[in-house]
Amino acid sequence: MEDPMNTIAAAAQARVTVPTVRAWCRVGAVAAVKRAGRWVIDSVSLAARIAIGRMRTRRATAREFAPLSRAEFEQAAAELGRRTTPKDARCHGEYVAYTATGAPYTDTPYWWLLIRRGATLASEGFTRPAPRSYPHECLTCGLDARRCDCR
Repeated sequence: MEDPMNTIAAAAQARVTVPTVRAWCRVGAVAAVKRAGRWVIDSVSLAARIAIGRMRTRRATAREFAPLSRAEFEQAAAELGRRTTPKDARCHGEYVAYTATGAPYTDTPYWWLLIRRGATLASEGFTRPAPRSYPHECLTCGLDARRCDCR
């Protein structure tokens, strides 16, 4: 066994938790032996396990967002077969969610359109509108949307 280490050092090197390293030792994912009730881990085997984890981990790639006007967005969405156009708040929300988490659903062209439009709105200083005080409030006239004739 080359250059043995304990579970704490292995967890720090692999950037995982100590229980994860212990589980790797139990199932044989890394070469390790138990001495005096503690795991002694082979560093070469741990390096191989870390390399496997890097190959399997999918990381979001940072993308540059070209500005996308409302008209360009609607035209591109129509080309993708989308008939309805989402509100700016939704586009902005998708962009904020993507930048916060690198959401995995962004592989489809339509979601990239939403995020690009949201990035454009964010660069223009868009802020979300205040939540409605009444859930059935009409956004046009402010009356009860179930009874108004704005629709």
